[in-house]
Order: sequence, then C-alpha cells, then structure tokens
Amino acid sequence: MSDWHTHVFTSTYTADVSGVCSVLYELGGMTVLHDPSGCNSTYTTHDEPRWYDTKSLMFVSGLDEMAAVMGDDSVVINDVVKAAADLKPRFITLCGASIPHIIAFDYRGVAHLIEEKTGIPVLPVPTDGLKSYISGVGLASREWIRRFADPKVPVKAHSMNLLGVTPIDFADQAHVEVLKKSVTPEGYVVNACFAMGDTFEKEAEVYAGAVNVLPTSAGRIAARFMQGIRKVPYVEGVPIGSYMSQQIQQAIQDSEADGKNRTAYDDLDTDGNVLVIGEEIYARSMATAVNHTAYAKEHQLKASAIWPDVNEGLNEDDLIKRVNAAQIIIGDPLFRNIIHNKETSMIEIPHEGYSGRIYHNNVPQFANCEFDIEERLRERK
Repeated sequence: MSDWHTHVFTSTYTADVSGVCSVLYELGGMTVLHDPSGCNSTYTTHDEPRWYDTKSLMFVSGLDEMAAVMGDDSVVINDVVKAAADLKPRFITLCGASIPHIIAFDYRGVAHLIEEKTGIPVLPVPTDGLKSYISGVGLASREWIRRFADPKVPVKAHSMNLLGVTPIDFADQAHVEVLKKSVTPEGYVVNACFAMGDTFEKEAEVYAGAVNVLPTSAGRIAARFMQGIRKVPYVEGVPIGSYMSQQIQQAIQDSEADGKNRTAYDDLDTDGNVLVIGEEIYARSMATAVNHTAYAKEHQLKASAIWPDVNEGLNEDDLIKRVNAAQIIIGDPLFRNIIHNKETSMIEIPHEGYSGRIYHNNVPQFANCEFDIEERLRERK
C-alpha cells in the first residue's frame, strides 16, 4: 500500500492554520496560533504576500513543553488577555497546529474563558496543522459568518458574494478585482468578497447576496452553512478565459432564478493527454477551458484534472503515473521535477498554496475573462 504522507519528489500544500490567518487577515481581528512557534513563521514567511505592506495582528502562543505536558492552558489565556487589553482588536481568533491537537486542547472552552475575561468575541477554529489551507479557510469563514453576519438582512436582487478568496489562490488584490469583473453578469453587483478588499461591515452583510460564487473549494464550508441557514444557492467555477466566464455568469443567473447549486465546469474523465494539477475548482475549470479551445479540438487534446485531498494531499504515486502519461502538464513550476517523459511539455502557472512566494511575481491573472489559455498551449515548452 502506498503511503500518501511520504513525498519524495513533491512538496505539500499550505496548512490549515495558514488558511485561517489568511482569510481573516483584513477584518480587524487578532489571530492567535497556538503552537511552539514554527507554524507562525511559516505562514508569515511563505504563505502571506501581504505581510510586509499591510498590518494585521498575528501572534503565536509560544507553547512550551511543560505547558503541553501539564495541560496548563492558563499561560495562553493570560497572554491573550494581556495582548487584547493593549491592542483592543475587534475580535480574537484561536487556532492551532499539531501539538495542541495531540494534547486535546479545548479550543471552544478556552475561547469561552478568554471572551469572559476580555469582553471581546473569540472565535474557536480547531485546526490541527495536518490538513490543507482549504479546511482552514472554510472553518474560519464559517465561524466568522456564524458570529458576525446577520441572516435577517434583506436579500439584494441581482447580487452575489465571492467566498473563499485569499492570496493563497489569487496572489493579490489586482487579481481579485479582475476576478470580480469576470464573474459578474451584466446588471449584477458583488455584495461581498470574503475576504479580500472588503471591510468588516461589508462582510457582515454577506447574507444580502442572492448567490454565492465559489472560485475555490475553500468557500464550500461557508457556502453550505449559509445555504442551511438561509437557502443561499452557490455556483462553483473560475472564470478562466471567455468560455468559463460566460458559463459562470449564466449559472449565477440561473441559480438566482431557481435556487439550485451549479458547477460551471464540465464533468471530466480521468484519462486525457493534458493534465491540470492544482486546487480542485481551479483545476476543473482550467481543464474545461482547455477542452473548449479550438487548439485542443484541432490537435485532439483532452484535459483532465487532479487535485489534493484536503486531509491527505496528493497521492504522489498516482500523480507521477498520470503526469508521465500526459502530453502536456498545467501546474505549479515545482511539479516540473516529476516529469520523467522527455516528450511531455509544461505550462507553468504558479500557485502560492503550493510553492509559497517563490514565484509570486510570475503568477498570471488566470481568473480573467481575457486570459488566453489557447495562446499558452501554442507556446508551451
């Protein structure tokens, strides 16, 4: 049996704790990562492009061996209370890495005690550092919406929200602005973008959106929560080029009309001579965009997709088999080292959730109705 946790040639995806920090970065809170210290430096060094030019309150608890062995939660409680008294954040988020998970740290109980002492809302997000950022973004978004969003606000006709949007998938605010433009049908407005480029007050009105749009699977947990509370339908898809943009816009209008969830991408076969590697909704949308190009039809190209499991990541053995059976690979540059077939070419589209900030300046605005994947297919190397 293959061990999914052993990676010889490939890296791993950004952890759930970084997803929590990233999605709440701009909302005026204080995020406390309960951990000895390593996970916080990993987040700020590799996963957060806003770290050097935008302020946000991100702290690590500095959990030590004695506190872990003795289960002494008073240390983190007192430290958070003192920091909150000095900094006066709008809310506090408590998440953690693998050691608190191993010693069964009670996030909800400790959050309750801190809230009692400070009078500041505290969001418990029980991450474990073992899952991908998709889980962390989703859990934190759901907890924030549960606590601060008003489900009784009037719904605005022809309006929509974007959920699960962070720099881990979309690099910077300029990319997000293009994303908004490319998914918005004529006559519609973006009610809220959770959570880049909008204020706390704007996000708190997320229930006013008639449809939720998920350009990444990180938005699914929040979308399903909102659907359970207020029956808000959601549409999945990334507007990669004009075809996918049109599909998403039509799906948004249809979902507002009948209240049903939709996917704007096609159902894909697992076989094909073009393989897209990446986050699930992106990978499926990219493969769909490829399959609808004139170049793919002319050269008998058929795209399929593979994406990491939220809990287990990528099965490296299966990934290598599919990569070396393909004619073209579309993915992060770090996947190039598993291409052993000399006839296989690659189209590099960096993903900060996989390679960190190494290729930050080379991330194209792929979530764009004007993005031309056909041109990249012609010019591939």
